[in-house]
Amino acid sequence: MSACKHCSTPILKSTSVEFCCRGCESVYNLIHDEGLDLFYKLKSNDTLSPLRERPFQEKDWSWLQESANADTQESIVSLELGLSGMSCMACVWLVETAAKKHKGVLETCADNTQGSIDLTIDINQCDLAEVADDLFKLGYEILPKKLGKHKGTTDSLVMRLGICGGLAMNTMAFTLPRYNGMETSEDLSSLLTIIVVASSTLTLLVGGSYFFKRAWTALRLGGIHMDLPISLGLILSYVGSLIGWYTGHEALFYFDFVAIFTFLMLLGKQLQISSLNRANKRFQTDTTIPEFYRTPEGEQLDTENIPSDSVIIVPPGTVVPVESSLLAEKADLSLAWLTGEPSSQLFKHAAIIPAGAVNQSATPISVQTNTSTTEDNSIAKLLSTDTRQSNNTNKQAQQKAIQVYLAVIIVLGLVAGAAWLLVTGDWVKSFQVLISIYVVSCPCGIGLALPLLDTRSSKYAHYFGIFPLTSRFWEHLTRIGKVVFDKTGTLTLDKPQLTETTPLESLSTEHKEILFTLTRRSLHPLSRSLFSQLIQIGTTNSSFTNEVVETPGRGTSMTLDDGRNFQLGRNSSGHDAESLHCAFTSDTHTIRDFYFSESARSEATQAITAINNTLTSPCRILSGDAQKRVHELAKHLGIQEFQGDLLPHDKLEAIELLEKQQPVLYLGDGVNDLPALQAASLSGAPFANINMLTADVDFLFTDETMAFLPEMIRIGAQRRRRKLNLIAYTLLYNATVLIVAVLGLMSPLIAAIVMPLSSLLSIAIVSQPYQRNRS
Repeated sequence: MSACKHCSTPILKSTSVEFCCRGCESVYNLIHDEGLDLFYKLKSNDTLSPLRERPFQEKDWSWLQESANADTQESIVSLELGLSGMSCMACVWLVETAAKKHKGVLETCADNTQGSIDLTIDINQCDLAEVADDLFKLGYEILPKKLGKHKGTTDSLVMRLGICGGLAMNTMAFTLPRYNGMETSEDLSSLLTIIVVASSTLTLLVGGSYFFKRAWTALRLGGIHMDLPISLGLILSYVGSLIGWYTGHEALFYFDFVAIFTFLMLLGKQLQISSLNRANKRFQTDTTIPEFYRTPEGEQLDTENIPSDSVIIVPPGTVVPVESSLLAEKADLSLAWLTGEPSSQLFKHAAIIPAGAVNQSATPISVQTNTSTTEDNSIAKLLSTDTRQSNNTNKQAQQKAIQVYLAVIIVLGLVAGAAWLLVTGDWVKSFQVLISIYVVSCPCGIGLALPLLDTRSSKYAHYFGIFPLTSRFWEHLTRIGKVVFDKTGTLTLDKPQLTETTPLESLSTEHKEILFTLTRRSLHPLSRSLFSQLIQIGTTNSSFTNEVVETPGRGTSMTLDDGRNFQLGRNSSGHDAESLHCAFTSDTHTIRDFYFSESARSEATQAITAINNTLTSPCRILSGDAQKRVHELAKHLGIQEFQGDLLPHDKLEAIELLEKQQPVLYLGDGVNDLPALQAASLSGAPFANINMLTADVDFLFTDETMAFLPEMIRIGAQRRRRKLNLIAYTLLYNATVLIVAVLGLMSPLIAAIVMPLSSLLSIAIVSQPYQRNRS
């Protein structure tokens, strides 16, 4: 199996194919033509998202120029914008280098962790639309600053980590003379000790407080997690070290442990959170649900607080956030999010539009809201929640394990310390034994290795188009007993497919270019399907620059300089709004009829067979689409359990019933799936250009096939084996060092050596390479 030369995703076709899609091939050639091929050296093996037809589409950048001109009389303007598609530092270099080539661009600062770009431009010289268009052709889309809510940033944690790293090095540097037996004057020794104590104290305050707050918050809510033993170990070792310093007994000095341990635990947290944040920011590309809408007067209304009777503008490809009345004469809207139906629907003036409908017209439409977005039935209300139900059984089991672990360690420390005091009468030695037990039993290896394991697992999963977004993903994946699918957009692609490609392939070059122009900016699912197929057969540009006119309910049309008129849409005999058919016509005659059908994602049958053989329960379909269509697809894929004509609450009830039997993975892509996504133990959604859902899911997948699913299960199983190996090693390590500590042989020097050595061995265990499927 080869990999795409641009995005590094696997190619399941012939090994002679170098690119996964025409989009990646186009960008690869463009990067080399522009002399930007250093990008691939910087990127190395990092995985990007497949571009497919995206670089060939046209975007309207008028809003960008309006943003630059708004409320300013200055010629030098600074813009803070969102930028989609970045995933690594190579992307940052490419974006900044490409932008700086444009006249009038004075400064650029791209940030892949935040998904943003800051531009400083001379507005009189810079063509912002040209800058945006060139970046778009490379696979990066400029977006408004407000892009939606994402999981917390790591700025505070990065700052803590940097400070604690410096303090930990400081602590170790000034502790080494004592460990090495260097002779120092009394004054110098006292100064070194003060520096060590101060560095350790600052490390505890800056870094340890991160764990203290989390542990205390969990306790107040009646829960226990791994931050509690970390916090107890830090506090006890620090207090014991202070007592040793005050009484002049260096055998109780564990200040270096406090500093190093705090730094390593913060490093583990940072690895985990950074990996998740990168994935979340990577997919903030969806502008289907913006964080604000504009009124005709230009006023911005926050999506979560749009009043009733407000007139708002809904751009192309954007969702109607609340039940509204159409003010435009006509509009094509998609209800796929709500009903699962793949076709669009024509709405006329004053028609009631449900919340969740997507504007598929090529131009913005105006609507008047019938209720406010603070109402329970608004789309904003549904998508503003960050709450995900968790598996209480799993959480309780984890808390129970931590409770038992803590109880054993605390009792062991007290008993061992008391025994030494009873036998020897030496309180210093007894106290050293007690502290050393608590020091060496701290979950350092697990605290560092598990986040690293998740990060490495996620990076490997990226290769297959799988992008975990939550910290619970990997743990819950191995517990899944059943996979449940939505139908439209999940088991099938987000757009219908041509039943026959011959009518398209047999067109003349002129007609292909005309059709390319007619479909290039259209959001209608049939147009998008034709546009994608044109690119696949090699038509990636057009010499026609004539204006394309879209008529809602009819389609798109274009008049050439010689007077000929071409149309794509429903012909005069086509009255079925549900029909997956369109006609390419010239004046009065039909050039081609195109017929479409919903087709399952490739590899779906093999993937479902593999999943059914792996998991304890067979796959199921829960769909809002018609029962007949659901039955046809289920029969084709060999799925025995299926239900159609379901409303959102029906899906929710079905998932809740299944969850009582076993943990469920639910894959969906629409608003009608939201309740079920939130109720399932694990949830995922496909990433598509429009009409995709990223809220309230544990992972996204970019693969247009279903081959990712068995791979995901297989990666989860390999991760679980590494975790079990890590736990086995940790138990063996703890048993060994606890025996040494109980025997009174664990000095601060030995602890300072053993702890990082144990962490390195833990890292080595989880750093084993993943084994790819031999098939």
